[in-house]
Amino acid sequence: MILSCLTLELRPGSLAALEETFRRHRIFERAIQTEGCRSLYLTSDVADEGRAHVIGVWDSEAAYQRWLDQPGREEGTDELHAIMADGWDPSAPGEVWRVVDTAVSTMQPTESMSAG
Repeated sequence: MILSCLTLELRPGSLAALEETFRRHRIFERAIQTEGCRSLYLTSDVADEGRAHVIGVWDSEAAYQRWLDQPGREEGTDELHAIMADGWDPSAPGEVWRVVDTAVSTMQPTESMSAG
């Protein structure tokens, strides 16, 4: 299993626009259908409001590469360019990390954990 992490540097005040762009272009809905994609997360950086991350959980590097090679993956690029800080490359892959150990909680989520 691997994790992919794509860091997005945003223009000030653009986090809501990023969320809306992901929804409107169904980016996660399309990516999760890629064979070997297990879960996806769009996160905001607690320490830096101008930074967001797209985290993916994949069976393998080959599974992540299938998403990167997916036709239509560039959908929404023009809108994303408008909210990204200068220098964003929409074709650049995220960092890839191999999972070497894991633990999963069996506890029920608390109210603060389930609030999204």
